[in-house]
Amino acid sequence: MKKTFLTGLLAWMVLIWSSPAFAVDFDAMQRQMDLMADEIESFKFKKGAGSEPDRVKVHGYGEMHYNNKLDENGGNTEIDQHRFVIGVHAILADWIHLNAEIDFEHAAQELEFELAYLDFLIDETFNARAGVMILPIGLLNEFHEPNLFWSVERPDFQKNIIPTTWSGAGAGIFGTPVEGVNYRLYAVNSVQSIRPAGFSTGGGSGGSGGDGGRFRGSSGIRSGRQQINELTAEDFAATGRLELTKLFPGLQLGFSFYVGNTTHDLIPEGGLITLLEADMKFRKQWFEMNASVANIDVNDAAAINAYCTAQNVITAGTCTADVGDNIFGWNVQAGVHVPQLLGLPTSHDVVTWFMFERIRPQDSVPSGTTPTAGVNYNVFQGGITYLPIPAVAIKADFKHQRFDNANFAVGKVGKSASTANLGIAYMY
Repeated sequence: MKKTFLTGLLAWMVLIWSSPAFAVDFDAMQRQMDLMADEIESFKFKKGAGSEPDRVKVHGYGEMHYNNKLDENGGNTEIDQHRFVIGVHAILADWIHLNAEIDFEHAAQELEFELAYLDFLIDETFNARAGVMILPIGLLNEFHEPNLFWSVERPDFQKNIIPTTWSGAGAGIFGTPVEGVNYRLYAVNSVQSIRPAGFSTGGGSGGSGGDGGRFRGSSGIRSGRQQINELTAEDFAATGRLELTKLFPGLQLGFSFYVGNTTHDLIPEGGLITLLEADMKFRKQWFEMNASVANIDVNDAAAINAYCTAQNVITAGTCTADVGDNIFGWNVQAGVHVPQLLGLPTSHDVVTWFMFERIRPQDSVPSGTTPTAGVNYNVFQGGITYLPIPAVAIKADFKHQRFDNANFAVGKVGKSASTANLGIAYMY
């Protein structure tokens, strides 16, 4: 199986380098992209923008994955049409815009209502937003189109620490008060840390996100997300993000937060969580890198686990009584844009990259809770990504996970696991 994968990868690389190259000056292409971005931004805030036929536009993205588990008893090799997303941008008035997206996951076997919100465009410095919004946390949550990141699957940091994609219902403000400073500040429904026996996820039957309503030791707050489907909303949260883009050429710094109670009056304790995140990305010519770090403090984790234990007596498997009182993780990724490094006159891009991640959903656990073996781990991952155009990516990578602790839970055969992955990604 390894030989088959490597042979396919080699053939794919030969195909890339034998494809026609279009003579393009990189600086000229970058200037054109900057002009296009400026035109889009000016259109966004311009009074009287758009003729009638342009007032509704369809967009979206999709990705398909092939995952080859290389370890003995490590799981089945799989191929998955992971998601296909259809989005709409509608100009309801010159200063009121609608954005909406529906996500059809796993060959449309699961449906996720990703976002639907109104933007009230008042001024570049201050605007309002209301509806179901993507939360402004980290580098990837808001802008998670699969051709915008290099790995086949989203990094584990954006899965088991920050649960991308993470949306919420509410309202907020956003803008650019001065050049190089962007902000978003929202009030939204809070995640849910505990669920009673017989808990209902609403009136529908959608799969994706519909089995949430509790925290887990293995994935932190991820399963606390829910679809906006008649969900319990006794608790609300505040979240926001600040970005600094002009401190140094090619550098962006970002800072995000999320604060809110999570038990929704199911127990006297509030289960307050406080998430703090910082990130950076940097690009200079052929070299590019990014890094993120996040810490989540979970108040009343002992009470959450005690409630879960009691609920499991009523209905076995209602939840896992191993929620950590602190969740911590970080990652760093570096890549080389090969054609630019070699000075090749082509509009195609090939990126070779490496990433390290430290994932600790149980960075610490409350007194009386036993840490779960194999929950905390490191990730070593590297690969190659080919972009014939910016909207299309063909990816191949190798991922190695190294688990903490010696006594492994069911499904963790050894101290490590390795996977070879292939993927295609696109935007339209």
